[in-house]
Amino acid sequence: MGQKTPLGSLLKAIGNSGQGKVVPGWGAAPVMTIIGVLLLVFLVIMLQIYNQSVLLQGFSVDW
Repeated sequence: MGQKTPLGSLLKAIGNSGQGKVVPGWGAAPVMTIIGVLLLVFLVIMLQIYNQSVLLQGFSVDW
């Protein structure tokens, strides 16, 4: 068996405190939705720049 330390006991209490519990409500879903939409908008803008549907002054796509 390993040695018990105060730090180990503290970390074990913190790590297992919320295990198996479900918070009622939406939780982090609205935040994740906003992040996902912003990522989608960013990728669409990048795709339009790559396809040259959006032309930027002084910026050429030569790759």
